Amino acid sequence: MSTRFITNQVRNEQGVWLNTQVFREEAIGFRKNGYYCTDPEGSHQYTEYWDTMLDRCINGYSSGGVKITQHHYFYLNFTQIKIAEEKGGKIAIKEVKAPDFWDGDFAFFWAIEIAKNGLFTDEALAPSTKEQRAEYWRLEAERVRISNALEINDTTNFQYVDPDGVLKKNSDLRTILEEKVLKSLALPFTIEVDWRDGGHHIIIGKSRRKGYSYKNGAICANVYNTIRKSQTIIGAFDKKYLYPAGTMGMASEYLSFLNDKTAWGKAREYVDKAEHKRASFREMNAQGMPVEAGYMSEIMAITFADNPEAARGKDPKVVLFEESGAFPNLKESFRKTSPSLSAGKYITGQIIIFGTGGDMESGTADYADMFYHPKEDNLMPFVNVWDEDAENSCCGFFHPVTWNMEGYYDEQGNSDIIGATKEEKTVRAKIIANASDSGSIQQRVQEHPFNPMEAFLMVSMNDFPVIELRNQYNRVMRENLHLKYGQACFLERREVNQPDTYTDDGHKIPGKKYIIKATPDLDGYLQPLWDYKPKTKDLKGSVVIYEYPIPNAPRGLYKMGFDPYRQDQSTSVLPSLGSIYVYKANHKFSYSSNRIVAQYIGRPYDPDDVNRICEMLAELYGAEIMHENEVTHVKKYFERRKKLHLLAAQPDGVISKAINNSKVARVYGVHMAEKLKDAGEKYIKQWLLDIRDYDENGYAVLNLETIYDPALLEELIFYNRQGNFDRVMSFMMVMFQIAEEEENKVHGENNGSSNAHDLLEMMKKQFKHSA
Repeated sequence: MSTRFITNQVRNEQGVWLNTQVFREEAIGFRKNGYYCTDPEGSHQYTEYWDTMLDRCINGYSSGGVKITQHHYFYLNFTQIKIAEEKGGKIAIKEVKAPDFWDGDFAFFWAIEIAKNGLFTDEALAPSTKEQRAEYWRLEAERVRISNALEINDTTNFQYVDPDGVLKKNSDLRTILEEKVLKSLALPFTIEVDWRDGGHHIIIGKSRRKGYSYKNGAICANVYNTIRKSQTIIGAFDKKYLYPAGTMGMASEYLSFLNDKTAWGKAREYVDKAEHKRASFREMNAQGMPVEAGYMSEIMAITFADNPEAARGKDPKVVLFEESGAFPNLKESFRKTSPSLSAGKYITGQIIIFGTGGDMESGTADYADMFYHPKEDNLMPFVNVWDEDAENSCCGFFHPVTWNMEGYYDEQGNSDIIGATKEEKTVRAKIIANASDSGSIQQRVQEHPFNPMEAFLMVSMNDFPVIELRNQYNRVMRENLHLKYGQACFLERREVNQPDTYTDDGHKIPGKKYIIKATPDLDGYLQPLWDYKPKTKDLKGSVVIYEYPIPNAPRGLYKMGFDPYRQDQSTSVLPSLGSIYVYKANHKFSYSSNRIVAQYIGRPYDPDDVNRICEMLAELYGAEIMHENEVTHVKKYFERRKKLHLLAAQPDGVISKAINNSKVARVYGVHMAEKLKDAGEKYIKQWLLDIRDYDENGYAVLNLETIYDPALLEELIFYNRQGNFDRVMSFMMVMFQIAEEEENKVHGENNGSSNAHDLLEMMKKQFKHSA
């Protein structure tokens, strides 16, 4: 890439930076002279210079019709970092100097600014050029003119018909402004329309070696230097991520630089510790008593290990959560901290969550969950332009390896995306060719990811194929496959009156019987729960059918997994849901084998309502139900209904294979011991990766590509033993049935040899009837 020349134009219409040195002129002057201001200290010009610099560090700076944020300006001009300088070939040494301008940094600093202050507000994106101001006031004048003509007093909420007959609303004008500003900024991301108003926290994922400790330290130092009595908190699970080499260490170095090289020096006579800095000094009051005085801004480093309430009671302007992948109690810590930065519907400060690919340990599940579900915690959602085919979903902000890779950006900070991509692929190919196991390449991919999916390779803390599952999830959401193939249905039990029949010995069999009728909901009344984290308070859910049962299905063709919920098992964050999946096994006359054909996910008030749905689905498909039998109300319900024959027997073969000398004998269902979960996870992984066919291009089609429930796919991605994963557990019940069937094929049918089997057959004969 060649843009070495300097012009008066900052950036061209294609978004290529041409002259970014205008944003770092003070740093350039300091490097040349060893000082910032050439005027004598104490002179009017000296004071005016530093007042101008302070204004830019508070409000940002515009040049050539482009504006950078206040934190970005401070970072470029008033910090010193270690930068690798090329010395020939692939040899470089690190030199301490002011940062370069990077297009990736421009995107990052604007992302946090828009999250906090919104698009096109006085605090954030006030029009900086004559053309922008003219456009703004033209649209404002149009809004006022129309409101006056219609005698509308409230100009924040009105609508009118324009001369072309198009209905316009006040929000349309704001959207026009927002789109114009976004276009002028040429940012490499998109923000969801309803989230451009500001007042949001932000979560950020990134590749390694992108200088975020430097940038984060700059944010902390700038707030400390520009806002009186401000409080900045840098939090982590372990203090090793804070100082001496972490963000707190960087911020401390910047404060010392400000004291030494600028007119903004602030004494720290009362608090000047490695973990806590406060700008204050000792002075004598009128009574001759020593008191603490001064700017009173402070930065403190806090560890949240075993104490998610560590920041409670404080009043911070900024809270940074560092290395969130190694932050096991991240969600709880965030939710205990965020009220300290809120006042009603407004936020008084901003939480910024960071994490690096490859540094994700026990906290990965929380961090990834929050990254891919930002709205739940008022984290600004970005359209997911990073993961492949994921534009229909949202996520946090992401800085990929290809942005500003060392050696692959020019003097103006333009990233060479093509060159960086080629370089990273070459490195990966070498690792694959020479590594003795898969650990090395996985570590490389996580530390230098092209997209969030790669960064969160270990997100689920299980052995499931996360990349393939994420690709399938993106495909389902992009093509709306859950809506295309899944039909919400009403289930009802109907009485059918038919002629009586008689057995050979003359016993009458009444013709009256009941059938299960599934009726599609064509009016959109039913609301299936398609989200891993429900976005509605109405959790009744709905039966969804992907394929109706075939007539006279052979026994065992359809299998059911049922994970019931306990009445007392619920949280405001992720309530326990009743989960049912109906699975169709192999059938020689049907192409659609080995897949989910129906489901119910929901939480009606009465658990027996779920039991009733389960009963009807079992009768509709002629399936037996494998359930988690620690929830005793399931068996009681079917016993009361005299339909114990619908419950599947305890999978003795699976249990004995997983647990030596197991003494569990509950006859129906499964008691989920840890070793059984081990086995269940293994069965799920094997099923997901089984090849069912090959497409027209010769690529293998995996079983997981038949899953159209986006929430199940997400649960499989985020699954861990500690969380609440109802869909995964009910699907695991199906896997136990399949595995038990395979065990019987290998060892021969049991033929009732076990006591449990004998007891089960006796109960079936006792309770089975025609109803």
